[in-house]
Amino acid sequence: MPVVVTGADRPLGRALVRHLAAAGVPDLRAVVRDPHRTAALRAAGARVSVGDLSDPLRLGAVLEGAYTVVHLDTGPGGDGSPLDTWDWLLDAAEGTGLRRIVTVLPPGTAAPESPYETVVVPGPDTAPDAEPDPGLVAALAAADRRG
Repeated sequence: MPVVVTGADRPLGRALVRHLAAAGVPDLRAVVRDPHRTAALRAAGARVSVGDLSDPLRLGAVLEGAYTVVHLDTGPGGDGSPLDTWDWLLDAAEGTGLRRIVTVLPPGTAAPESPYETVVVPGPDTAPDAEPDPGLVAALAAADRRG
């Protein structure tokens, strides 16, 4: 079953896509805002969708049939939190068969309400160009495991 990564044009999302591809995830999908950030993701083996999360029909098509979405999109300015686009994600996911949402939030932040199994991986707020912590990338990848 597919795995979708939102915010895949940011350092953490790119690192996660590379990690999941190296782990052999067979149907890996990436959502990016920046069309100039697609080549490396495609080269890693991901199917890439360019757009933002405010279009529920487009995002819903990307989520169709996915088991997990790793939600890292932080909003149009890129300086927010996945909580800023949470409602858009939930709207788009309705009726797609999605089962699990994995996201990164600052330590101590509670999981937002969701009709899906939600996994919050505690992580630091990082600068848009900062190299992501490999431990955080591994924790996100591990959260996709379906037992």
